[in-house]
Amino acid sequence: MTAPGPEATHAASFDYALWTELLGAIVTPEGKVDYKLLAHHRALLNDFVVQLSTASPDTTPERFPTPEHALAYWINAYNAFVLAAVMEEYPVRSVWKVHDGQFFVRARHRAGGVLLSLNDIEHRILRGRFREPRIHFALNCASNGCPPMRPQAYAPEAIRETLHEATRQFLASEWNCRIDREHKKIFVSRLFRMYAEDFAGEAQTTAEYRRGVLQFIAEHTGEPFEAIAEYAVVYNIYDWGLNDIHRDPQLRPITFHESVETFHAQDGVLRELYLYDGNFCNRACAWCTVFGSPQGWYTAHTRRVLEGALAAVAPDGNIKFYGGEPTLHSESLLEAMRFLRARGFAGLFTIYSNGVKARTLIHLLESDPQSEAVLNYSIYLGRDADPLPARAKALLEAWGRAHPQRLFSGYKVLYHAGAGATMTFDQDREPAYHAQQGCVLCFPVLKSTGEFHACPLAIENPAPHFRLGDLTTPPHVLFDNYRQFRIWATTVLDPAARERQITSCAMCQQHLDTLPDYCSRHPHQHAQHHIRQHPEAGARKEEDAHEEQLHLG
Repeated sequence: MTAPGPEATHAASFDYALWTELLGAIVTPEGKVDYKLLAHHRALLNDFVVQLSTASPDTTPERFPTPEHALAYWINAYNAFVLAAVMEEYPVRSVWKVHDGQFFVRARHRAGGVLLSLNDIEHRILRGRFREPRIHFALNCASNGCPPMRPQAYAPEAIRETLHEATRQFLASEWNCRIDREHKKIFVSRLFRMYAEDFAGEAQTTAEYRRGVLQFIAEHTGEPFEAIAEYAVVYNIYDWGLNDIHRDPQLRPITFHESVETFHAQDGVLRELYLYDGNFCNRACAWCTVFGSPQGWYTAHTRRVLEGALAAVAPDGNIKFYGGEPTLHSESLLEAMRFLRARGFAGLFTIYSNGVKARTLIHLLESDPQSEAVLNYSIYLGRDADPLPARAKALLEAWGRAHPQRLFSGYKVLYHAGAGATMTFDQDREPAYHAQQGCVLCFPVLKSTGEFHACPLAIENPAPHFRLGDLTTPPHVLFDNYRQFRIWATTVLDPAARERQITSCAMCQQHLDTLPDYCSRHPHQHAQHHIRQHPEAGARKEEDAHEEQLHLG
């Protein structure tokens, strides 16, 4: 018998000819996609998707002899599966506008016979196995904020060099990387915020993460790191509009707010802190998590409370004024901002507002250049709420156009907490629609009555589960209590909510008394740092009863 030749003993490497043919036909020179033309080439896309279903590095490893072969497969598979998912519902304005909201999490893509979601491919496989941060400039999720689509397949040969060039191309766009030398700021794509750990390596603190991001940018732009090492990093708005050549990118003048601060257990100090002065409001929305209304309570922030905030939050962090409606007490808020600035706070102020008192809100923003405001989504757009008065909306939108990245709208999801605990919301306003079931893990709140609370969505819930401390609690203890709360939320609260098949917000609202609090898991800590009970809403602590209200003249 004749021995088999070498060609018979080695399986052929995976072939991307179909994919390159399709991309060459539908991708524009700017990296956009002609989805109408793709509809005419749907058979070609389907054929390549079938090809992907027959083999993968996990199921037929002999066809992927090197890590570079596997890396190329998963990048190309991700991009092809994205196009296939878009075409299932095209025309669509955004991947977040699909019928069930599960664009990234639904396991419907077959790779080598195994059903996977886009999140599986990106997070578990590509990010988990390859530790190659430059994949983020090759993956395209059909959005304008993504890197441009490449008009040909990613080939295993020299793929690291190809990724390096894709990174340089991405950063060459001013929208993705712009250095403001006068103000010592660097404006970068929010991709660097979404995946900071990929770019920064084994960083343990916020400062280390930012330094790692800047080092990555310097390496791939040719900018000397020393020249930008101390620059502030500003993350641009991410445009989730479909990257369709037949649609102009259209960001609203007031766009969705995305926080830039992240909790890192080694920081030792909070990066964000909400300041809550009560739920007194000039609106009474049925779904309000804090039961805001004209019948609500209000207590102004005292010097002692503001000094407690300064001790708890990083000097370059984010202090968020939260209510209720802050513009109803604008002079007090202005004094608080001035007080905090005079004592060294150099970070960002965020004002959460319904926008009804538009001129007052604009005055507050113009009083401090390092400030922003977030409008209530429902009121701004008139969904499940009386709409923002037309004149107020016009004023705010005009100001927003003239002052980019200063005025935003909140997220459209409504939470089953507070007044909205038992309400039924439109599908696209339910957390499950956005694959959001677990605790959101917001940063803590300092109430104007002097207590630190773990959750701004449950701020009117006095349960011991949320108590972090008061103005007598040392800042390092407060920080560690919050760290322990986060552990409790992910290891106790979230699993209990999943077992009941409800969101964690609903679990806190309806069944919190069935769960131990985080101090019960760490009794030594609770014994050493006893946290007093919350006073009744609106009451002052006895020791603060005669303290002067903040006044700076």
